[in-house]
Amino acid sequence: MAPSVILPPESENGIGRGQLRVGIIDDHELVRQGLRSLLIDSGSAGVDVVYCGQDPRECSAIGIDVALLDVDLGSGSPAVDASVTLLVEAGAAVLLISAFEDARSIQQGLAAGALGFVPKRVSFDVLQEALATVAAQELYLSVDLAAILAAAVQAPDLSPRELDALRLYASGLSMTAVGRKMGISPHTAKEYIDRVRTKYAAVGRSARTRTELYAEARSDGLLPGT
Repeated sequence: MAPSVILPPESENGIGRGQLRVGIIDDHELVRQGLRSLLIDSGSAGVDVVYCGQDPRECSAIGIDVALLDVDLGSGSPAVDASVTLLVEAGAAVLLISAFEDARSIQQGLAAGALGFVPKRVSFDVLQEALATVAAQELYLSVDLAAILAAAVQAPDLSPRELDALRLYASGLSMTAVGRKMGISPHTAKEYIDRVRTKYAAVGRSARTRTELYAEARSDGLLPGT
């Protein structure tokens, strides 16, 4: 039998005064309903799923103790760090979940106040353990999370002008067009892009072609809409 989520008899943030109020925030209905059924029907003591949807703003307004927050809620939804901040400010402990191990997004969520991460492939026992840990306002540092953070890539330190040139060039503009947009010569625009490539190479990331440069910049969230 799976272990129950154990709650302290009393705590400063309200956890322990009755049932643990859990919110499930995911953009896939089957995932939401599956998690809800597992938590409600497994016999776990002290768990009450009070929100099951995809809007962290709605969830934060209800008043929950723990939020199971999908790292990627799809287009049009708040970024993970904004979602975490909203939930934490509403008094919730946040446990990140995801089918994809996006190190950058997970790091952003942790920096905003999330207390742990579990991939969706883990067993229900592991999920219960993680819930119990973050419910006690403790960091759930799993093997998965440690490996993701250890493998996280380093981003280059770009100047504002280098970043401007990168965004324009990655959008498909020629060096001449980049220079015109920035009010500089095509030669100077190329120097900026060459510096960007050199900085990416310095952190062990190849960006020799426009396609590679676009992919790396998009991965770092440097391009509009990423």
